[in-house]
Amino acid sequence: MAAPDIIAVELRDPQFVHGRIVTLPKPMPDMRGRWTDVDGVPGLVIGPKADNVRLSDTPPGRFLDRKSIDDAGLYGDIGGRRVISVYRKSMPYDSGLYPGPNGDTRTGAAFKHQVYLRLDGPLPQGTHVIRWPNGVLADQSFTFDDRATRAMAIRSTLLGHATKDTAKTGFLALWLPGGNDDGAVDFRDYGIDSFDIVDPKGRTVFSGAISLRKSPGDPEPGNGLPKPLINYTNAIAPRIAIRSLDPNSRRVTTVVRHNLVDGQRVGLERLGGDQDASAIFAIVSEVKGSAFTLAEPTGPLPATLSPQATVTPAYSANRAGTFVFELDYSAWAPQAGGPYRLRIRGLGVSDPFRVDPDTWLNAARNSMTGLYHQRSGIAIDGRFGYSRPVAFRPGADMSIVESRLPLAWSSNFDTGFIAFEEGVKPRWRTDRKAPDSYWGGYMDAGDWDRRIQHVEVASLLLETFEALPEGQPATSFNLPKSSTLLTNPAYRDTDDLPDLIHEAIWVMDFFRRLQTDDGSIRGGIESAAHPMLGEPSYLERQEVYAYAPDHISTYKYAAVAAKLARILKTLGKSDAAKLFEDSARAAWAAAEPGFADPDTYYRDAILAATASGSFGPGGWPARREQLQAIAREYRGAAAAALYRLLDSPEHRDIFEAYWREDQGLFAHKGDAAWDYLKTAGSDAEIGEEITARFAAEAAIITGAQQHAAYPNMKHPDAPAGWGEGGAPDYNQTQTLIRAHLLSANPQILQVMEQGYQAMVGVNQVGLSFVTGIGARQILHPLHEDHRAMGVDAPSGITIFGFASQSATAYSWVFGPAWSPLAESGTAENAAQRRIEPPRFSLPYHEYLVEHPAVIMQQEFTVHQSIATMAALALYLHGRQ
Repeated sequence: MAAPDIIAVELRDPQFVHGRIVTLPKPMPDMRGRWTDVDGVPGLVIGPKADNVRLSDTPPGRFLDRKSIDDAGLYGDIGGRRVISVYRKSMPYDSGLYPGPNGDTRTGAAFKHQVYLRLDGPLPQGTHVIRWPNGVLADQSFTFDDRATRAMAIRSTLLGHATKDTAKTGFLALWLPGGNDDGAVDFRDYGIDSFDIVDPKGRTVFSGAISLRKSPGDPEPGNGLPKPLINYTNAIAPRIAIRSLDPNSRRVTTVVRHNLVDGQRVGLERLGGDQDASAIFAIVSEVKGSAFTLAEPTGPLPATLSPQATVTPAYSANRAGTFVFELDYSAWAPQAGGPYRLRIRGLGVSDPFRVDPDTWLNAARNSMTGLYHQRSGIAIDGRFGYSRPVAFRPGADMSIVESRLPLAWSSNFDTGFIAFEEGVKPRWRTDRKAPDSYWGGYMDAGDWDRRIQHVEVASLLLETFEALPEGQPATSFNLPKSSTLLTNPAYRDTDDLPDLIHEAIWVMDFFRRLQTDDGSIRGGIESAAHPMLGEPSYLERQEVYAYAPDHISTYKYAAVAAKLARILKTLGKSDAAKLFEDSARAAWAAAEPGFADPDTYYRDAILAATASGSFGPGGWPARREQLQAIAREYRGAAAAALYRLLDSPEHRDIFEAYWREDQGLFAHKGDAAWDYLKTAGSDAEIGEEITARFAAEAAIITGAQQHAAYPNMKHPDAPAGWGEGGAPDYNQTQTLIRAHLLSANPQILQVMEQGYQAMVGVNQVGLSFVTGIGARQILHPLHEDHRAMGVDAPSGITIFGFASQSATAYSWVFGPAWSPLAESGTAENAAQRRIEPPRFSLPYHEYLVEHPAVIMQQEFTVHQSIATMAALALYLHGRQ
């Protein structure tokens, strides 16, 4: 049920039948990257030797008759009630790879349809039958029992709760596509004001009041979007064709009379044609006949107008686009048991959930499997259900070249100004082959680059390990011991270490092996381009290169290597501790000359960039200033970590001087401040400043959640997208952990719990954004290996989640019939691959597109979403 008088039914088009990778009888180099026939089945020739094919997925051949389903007049009575309106939301849930008519590779979609049947009154409890229009589906019998029937408008946990959780909340929210009031449903109109919790026998064990959290027109300051309210097009209003648009006067003429009025908000789409997936919003003024003027347009108007251009009435609302009610049951404190359900009388129940002391530990274990599944250089052995052959292990069949391009100069780093693809182009490529020891680390995300940002995984895991209460048993996650995979004798006596330490060693040892003779650190290893569709990591055919060293990567490594050395020393592992202490010292010694004289340090790279005109306006001096500014921050972090390890006055003085210039706590700056604060003998006044700064920064994050329709851990200054407002990032996670350790402020813990739960069902789409958790979870994140192999996605991946339509207006996704989620044309079943209502009509919190091509939503990284979720869950487990 969706409301007492609205039945909710999810209907799905058939899913793809997925293909697999097979070996060819003989190589087909002339067909590499093209489709061929393999025993009557299309196959994409892949691999460095062109001796494998990825057999085609089979897209659905049957589709829901959307027109019939939408016709309320074609339904019979249900429970003595008449269907008076039908609303539908159609979104993708599955995808695949198959050849298009011209031989290129398609990545189509299969759709699920959330159908809402509004009745002329509340549905009585009992057994009823839905007779679908025109017999498009078989009659469906169902029983409505408000103690057993799921109410999809109750947004509740798919994870469960731990015994001592302090924030247990669910939400009640429903947005009806094309419904009255722009789809916003106010459950107060039904007299709903309370809820219960029922146990497995249906007995009420808790009762609470339902309170309004947000109305659709309530602004959400700190949402990370241009404004606290968002522009949306009306879901059912006709798209009115535009005849002309003068970009200078902003005067618009429509093909037919538009009925728009002065002051009305409108959305303009397809101004640039069927591959323009963006929208511009404006306010109507100076209406005369079929013409009007655009006031306050949200973007530049095109010089040339496409014949497909349309204008549609629009409105503004917050990210929910509807009324959001809160169901707070934090006062309920069962010790264990379940499954329990939230229940609203006359509506139904939530998904079942359990209460268990190990709930957070189990969540952390799932994320730790995600880190294991991202390991490079070894075979993933199936211990957690997912297998993959060895990938990126240098040897007879695979080699890595050294590049002159530093990671800090590339597009894979914040300061980058050169596309990473340039790394193997003639000006940057060297003839030097990298050592065979250049293997290991993590694949970044769905793609396979390994880069210095991944040391943040080790840093977070080590931070969490130190935050676990004294005496709490070391956690085991069935991860490989360091001695079984790494040959350095320093690891021989480390098998008794906790798995968190082994995981940190795994990634840190990879970068230690990228350390050059002078102590500098290469920023990582990259392929010549993003992965080729259908080609898995272990069959990579593109050239692979190692970045040149840079002083920023070297400082970043030195900080975490020092941290690992310190902890290994406290655990009595002197050989392993010395290995990383020596490496950290060498890295510091190498980075310092680079900071003092970057012109000499980067001599070869400067020559290559100058010859290729890569520096842009301002030349090398401008880039040097930018690099040095960020290097100064990482230098401070490395100095503080070495000070904590060595009790060195030199490093203490460097941090103190840095702190007096910049008291920020963002990410590595927070690491630096924390290391200084936790070192005995540090300046007491600076220590007080650091403590106050952590409290203030945590207050900004926790306070911002009061303004959000759905609380999470987003910093109000962070722009939305790429996980912000979804998976907690490195900065938010370490800031809140440290602030809570310092203050024990219960509000911080509550926001951390709510932030995690927002990713596992407590959201407006009722979906878990984490593979391996929840009855409904994302199926196809942007993880290229599982797509190429035709298998289920591995457990432990947390996608970034919600991002706006404007930020994800990908022309190659939402375009003509050949695009996976076509918005124009009819060929290749394009109409059956169309999101409905149109994208810009969907509220932000309804707009989660389960297709890997929607990169900003379906992407993830080991350090920005997987490790942060692991650390967050582990910290919460430690509070039990």
